[in-house]
Amino acid sequence: MFKKKLTDNEIIDSIKKGKADSVLPFLYKNVQPKINRWIVKNNGNIDEAHDIFQDAIVRLYSKIIDSKFKTDTNINIAGYIFQSCKNMWINRVKNLNKTSNELPIHLKNEEYHNNNDNNDEKQQRIIELFDHLGERCKELLTYSVFYKMTMEDISVRMGLNNANTAKTKNYKCKQRLIKLLKDNPELQKIF
Repeated sequence: MFKKKLTDNEIIDSIKKGKADSVLPFLYKNVQPKINRWIVKNNGNIDEAHDIFQDAIVRLYSKIIDSKFKTDTNINIAGYIFQSCKNMWINRVKNLNKTSNELPIHLKNEEYHNNNDNNDEKQQRIIELFDHLGERCKELLTYSVFYKMTMEDISVRMGLNNANTAKTKNYKCKQRLIKLLKDNPELQKIF
């Protein structure tokens, strides 16, 4: 039987002493459900959430045993595990997108514009304008404007911290686009 509540220092001490029989059930009961919810909410499934959680636990154990885990007065084991899982999930999603045979959305969009027989000056100018924004802004605006993705989906797809970060970056990219338009009177006539 395990304690209902373990402090972060008790968890670390138990792992260091090789007495983790109370730690694992505690972490599975108190931390794993949060990880499961977050990964499922972010297009994963329960099996993937379990895998990610187990990988995070193995990393935590290794760091504590190898004395690489920084211990100070502000330790938060649950927060550390959650952040580890979140980072691993974002990396897994990025890798899946990289290995997919499907082109990234922003490339599909360029390909469409470049191969379209009805390309007019306005479409060409939009592409040129987007090229001046930089790759990250171009990608983010493509997701938000053309594909109407939610900020949460964009944050996961682009590896951003959260939806608020995506929202802030989206705003800044739109402001850069507006400034580019204002600074170029020739483009203003076309639009």
